[in-house]
Amino acid sequence: MNHKYRINADWKRLAEQVVLPNQCILVLGASDVGKSTFCRFLIDYACAASMEVALVDADIGQSQIGPPTTIGLKHYTATSENEIVYLPFGGYNNHQNNPHRKLDPNSTSSDIYQSNTNFEKIHTADKLYFVGSLSPQRNLLPMLTGTRLMVDTALNSGSDIIVVDTTGFVHDGAASMLKQQKIELIRPNHIVCIGRSKTLERIVGCFENVNWLSIHYMQPHKLVRTKSSEARKRNRQTMFKRYFADSKIHEMSFEQIRGGRTPYFNGRVANPKELDILSGLTETEIVYAEWGHRSLCLIARRKLTNNATNSVKNYLSLTNISTETTAYFEQRLVGLVNEEGVTTGVGIIENVDFETRVFSIRCPEGIAPTTKILQFGEYQYTGTL
Repeated sequence: MNHKYRINADWKRLAEQVVLPNQCILVLGASDVGKSTFCRFLIDYACAASMEVALVDADIGQSQIGPPTTIGLKHYTATSENEIVYLPFGGYNNHQNNPHRKLDPNSTSSDIYQSNTNFEKIHTADKLYFVGSLSPQRNLLPMLTGTRLMVDTALNSGSDIIVVDTTGFVHDGAASMLKQQKIELIRPNHIVCIGRSKTLERIVGCFENVNWLSIHYMQPHKLVRTKSSEARKRNRQTMFKRYFADSKIHEMSFEQIRGGRTPYFNGRVANPKELDILSGLTETEIVYAEWGHRSLCLIARRKLTNNATNSVKNYLSLTNISTETTAYFEQRLVGLVNEEGVTTGVGIIENVDFETRVFSIRCPEGIAPTTKILQFGEYQYTGTL
């Protein structure tokens, strides 16, 4: 991820207004307007003023903190060595091509800066919330829940200022509702709208008269460039590869975990005789099944027809039946949650042995033994690690 950025007078003027202690700043805008770059500038600006900054990265498709499909939280401070100040992303004022000398927050320089900080150090999340998708669509509730939890965590950590980056999902009714509900939930002190468009005005217009929020409009930086879909894909692959670089495959028994965001792995497991009966009723091999209260969850070798599903439902007088194929689990991303309800990491299901009831999951070291909940997302990883 390229950390070079060139500031302009608009960035400086706005930072002077919003980068103050005990402030939360929410950055909105469509894709490719420079939201993430502006957030990095705000972080450097605040760190140069000796503040501790928390970044909540809610851009699940183009994450800069943690792997894609997650909302990440990262804390930043300036560090110093031999009277030289190091900023997380290299500083907004390089002052005669020395990006790491002590910085003047009132400088009006607009040179190019680049961090020489270790990539993992500034892009490894302190906390994660697993959404399980690259898009907010069909995932509005996890997006809201995760953003609020990460902001609350930042507040409880004593951060001086919180910066919230968001997705470019702004252009339809569901997007407007998501952003408006997010504003109501986290109650930012400032909203920065990059690109003054009717779309953004429609989202934030209902908040123009409230006394707890200031709305700021700013045009995209003139150097912003549109990223191709291939460039976005490459960025996601880079972030996934970095996250799973030192991972290993760990085994987790079905008995160890409960299923989150799925009807599976929470009921009574069907015995072999019951599986044979269900296979006969559906005329398809059923490899795994669970019983609930007048409900049944089936996993078959191939997709069941509606007729087969309805036949089982009616024959057994069930009110609900859920079906999946074994292919559903292949390379699926899962959130790993401990007994305290904290997301400790993300994993990829490499294999499921339904006979021995064991998952083989690729994840970072030290996470598997403490996992109590597997949260299932909609994303299946297709790249190489």
